[in-house]
Amino acid sequence: MRALGSLLIAILVGILAIWLLIALLGLALRLVAVVIGIALAVGAYFLAEKMIGKGR
Repeated sequence: MRALGSLLIAILVGILAIWLLIALLGLALRLVAVVIGIALAVGAYFLAEKMIGKGR
């Protein structure tokens, strides 16, 4: 009976660890998407600035 309790605890800890991994992976992917968006905006700004000729 004691082994069954240990098995159940191990299964619960494993499920919790997998859930935490999935949550952190989702957060990391959202942060990567934000960084890519910022990089594209900066690139577009510099491209527009180069095309305009800095306005001076």
